[in-house]
Amino acid sequence: MTLSIVLIGRDLSPFVRRTATTLNLLGLSYTREEVAAAEAVDFIRQYNPLGRVPALIIGNDVVIDSAAIIDYALELAGKQSLLSPSGEARRSTLKQSAIATGVMEKGVVAAYEVTQRPQEYLYEPYRERVLEQVLAGLQELDEMLGEAAFFGGTTPDLADVNTVVAYDFICIVAKDKIDSVNLNRLARLSARANSLNAFALTRWQG
Repeated sequence: MTLSIVLIGRDLSPFVRRTATTLNLLGLSYTREEVAAAEAVDFIRQYNPLGRVPALIIGNDVVIDSAAIIDYALELAGKQSLLSPSGEARRSTLKQSAIATGVMEKGVVAAYEVTQRPQEYLYEPYRERVLEQVLAGLQELDEMLGEAAFFGGTTPDLADVNTVVAYDFICIVAKDKIDSVNLNRLARLSARANSLNAFALTRWQG
């Protein structure tokens, strides 16, 4: 019996996009409910009481949080191409992914400082401190990547998914910061990854 899988959330959210891209790379079929968390709170709370995206509906069950969804997807697909089952390769991928998801989290905080807080209450020193963390994470990933085509070698792995999604998101919410530093390796990684359907189909077009 084929499972009905529905992903809730839109790809402007880096957490939704990393989930959708992973599902694509794993070859899992799913449909979309592309809603914004801020605009569809009541709808999303039917599936996640926190009103956060993404959520994944699988038949009569729901998995919430991108990390849990990706873990489930890896198990469901039964493939090890995105994350080695053990050893140093697995630890490296998880470390790179942790840095990238940290960049996503701090990027969302920096964006919310501008989009959700009244202008008179904006505290720019805090936003700048958060963006310093963002740039530190991206610079570390740029160095880790080196001259490799992908973190995964000749094909993208989970670290590539998270890094490309993080980099692309910061290019949207803080392009001036990206332009202020040398991240040429990440720029090339982004271009290379986004030429693949798994990434291109989830790239934010807003």
